[in-house]
Amino acid sequence: MNASSAEEISFGDVGTFGELSAKRNPDGLVLVYIPGLAALLERAKQLKGSELSETESARIAEHASVMAVTPEMAKETIENRGYE
Repeated sequence: MNASSAEEISFGDVGTFGELSAKRNPDGLVLVYIPGLAALLERAKQLKGSELSETESARIAEHASVMAVTPEMAKETIENRGYE
């Protein structure tokens, strides 16, 4: 693998949102949170026992796991979840 391909997102790549969103995305792949970001934020709120601050929510989103998929797969995944 050369340095330039290491800096591109490929279908099926998994990592944190922060890691993958920093890479080039020439194929127009979509980063889908696994599990969904809404579920992650809701669980964090439950654990904290109160609402999350914007900073806390942003930190969770930045460090949460995502997977690179096609737009069609992303749409289907989100629809099947029933939430974003």
